[in-house]
Amino acid sequence: MSFKEELDYLNSTEEKEKNLNQRVQLTQVQTDQIKNTNSNIPVDFLDYLLEIGCGSIMHSQFKVYNDLTDFIDLGLNDLYSLPAGVKLFGDNFSGDFSGFDLSKEKTDEVVEFWHDSKEVYYTGKTFREYIREKMLMPHS
Repeated sequence: MSFKEELDYLNSTEEKEKNLNQRVQLTQVQTDQIKNTNSNIPVDFLDYLLEIGCGSIMHSQFKVYNDLTDFIDLGLNDLYSLPAGVKLFGDNFSGDFSGFDLSKEKTDEVVEFWHDSKEVYYTGKTFREYIREKMLMPHS
């Protein structure tokens, strides 16, 4: 299990009785379909969907989608646009989005789209580093 430490952390810190932290694990067939559509998607993202799942983490701190998407799929293309190759995997419930630039040869760096500036920022973080930060997980 690739995300055991992160899953253990979520299980020990999130409140179970609240409906804020619901996630659904994807099946291997579902993640294979994502991989077939996006051949250079980071493996850590697919492992996360298999082991932890899509949905909200840490009391709606962040939401991970069940697939990569763009503003057309989200119905926001009249407001925002993304550079070619940028696909989104989640958002912070405040209008900012996170994703990958699949036009790059190395795609494991997370990018953020900030709604205020309407710009994409390269975080310098892998998916694992980024999602651990969104979990409010202490540095190991």
